[in-house]
Amino acid sequence: MCGANPCGKPNCTWGEKHRLECEARLVVSWDRLTRLTYYADVKKKRGQAAAQQLIEETKKQWNTSQQSLL
Repeated sequence: MCGANPCGKPNCTWGEKHRLECEARLVVSWDRLTRLTYYADVKKKRGQAAAQQLIEETKKQWNTSQQSLL
């Protein structure tokens, strides 16, 4: 959308925010055991803060997907 660097626009697809949202939407589609295993891998490779951020974003994406069903 805006090149090789994030542009700061809310719909920019080159930034960390978009990457995290995409990752969380994928994780939402997995069963519980797969999610927990993945969170443990993220914690091991990226650290506790990154794992917690992913968990929070996954919850947010789950809530968003549930709202769209109403």
